[in-house]
Amino acid sequence: MAVEYTETFDTILQDTLPDLPGAIRSVAKRELRLTLREFFEKSYAWTKVVPSIAVPTGVGSVVQIDDGDANTEVIAVLSVAIGEGSNFRYLTPMPGAPISEVTTSNEPTYWYCTSNPDEIAVYPYPENALTKTLKVTVALIPAFDTENLPRQVTLKYHDAIMDGFLARMHAQPTKPYSDSMKAAQLRHNFLRACGYYASQRKKGYNNSPNWKFPPGWKIK
Repeated sequence: MAVEYTETFDTILQDTLPDLPGAIRSVAKRELRLTLREFFEKSYAWTKVVPSIAVPTGVGSVVQIDDGDANTEVIAVLSVAIGEGSNFRYLTPMPGAPISEVTTSNEPTYWYCTSNPDEIAVYPYPENALTKTLKVTVALIPAFDTENLPRQVTLKYHDAIMDGFLARMHAQPTKPYSDSMKAAQLRHNFLRACGYYASQRKKGYNNSPNWKFPPGWKIK
């Protein structure tokens, strides 16, 4: 099994600081931290499945998704499934909280997010505790105080993150390395890379077609 955390901030700083004469390392590290968080927030490229989450019960009840990793923060919930053992089914996402408070003695069929990116609710609201649990796919960003970074930072996203970091640094005014034109170009490259990797995630990273069954289609 691959080790998740093999990289640190030094991995990227050592490739970029030589091109930034006079840069204060602590300032550069903070800009790099902000770049990493922005990259993963815009692309949702770092995902994880969190299993065995208790189904919230009662009208309007929510559950906070914690992936149990001090190095990460949940920035978005991408999918929710309910079940037990090896038998799970996906719940249908809703655009927001329902206008009616319907309860059920069976399984819920929908889920929605609250204003917090790591909180969800299911609907109709279960009246009683269920033996089945939720399996939730989440998008992650590095925690603000972590020193550990996942291996894909340099394995796959190195150039994109370098562009975003250098764009921030070159945009700083009255510095020996200030260059607004270069900052604008690198920022453009960074945002384009965020979009590309967001598309890769939607395809499951295997270039499969991003499609779904037409509305109303069902198996007879």
